[in-house]
Amino acid sequence: MQEDITLAHLKRGDHQTFSRLFNLYHRDLVLYAGRYLPDLETCEDIVQDVFLKIWHIRDRLEISVPLRVYLISAVRNSCLNEIKRRRIIYDTTIDSLTWMPERVEEEAVLYSELHEQFQQALQQLPALYRQAFEMNRFQNKKYQEIADMLGVSKRTIEVRIGKALAFLRNHLKEYLPMILFLFTK
Repeated sequence: MQEDITLAHLKRGDHQTFSRLFNLYHRDLVLYAGRYLPDLETCEDIVQDVFLKIWHIRDRLEISVPLRVYLISAVRNSCLNEIKRRRIIYDTTIDSLTWMPERVEEEAVLYSELHEQFQQALQQLPALYRQAFEMNRFQNKKYQEIADMLGVSKRTIEVRIGKALAFLRNHLKEYLPMILFLFTK
């Protein structure tokens, strides 16, 4: 969370601070709501409602946790309330949706945090490994295509990408469950 977004700014009715807060967390919170509800429109509505509620009660808002944690908790609770309100019947029950530890909001990895950590790890890769990895993963090029473009053997590309993956796995090991959730095809 950016240090300049504080509860004190919100309490004073600072529109610019509220806009920064919204822009910083809106996408992440919609993705988070998607863990509970299957449709994007409902997730977006819930997140927007949470922000509107915060704005309306801003002068009375008293929280003892970081705003990020408060927002995640509010979205989670709103999602569970929506499930109850609709009496949605899933293969799982509401109790199984709340299996997470009590402090999950503090431990939740938001997409923006994951993306930032991934970009930092990617920049730490040796240039040749990063180039081969990016061509394969981001440009969807096959190993042989990359080898031909770079004038090396296919085996060299396999080794470079393998080492890049091992490096990224090691540097992002605490984010692995979230990476699998977000980036599996």
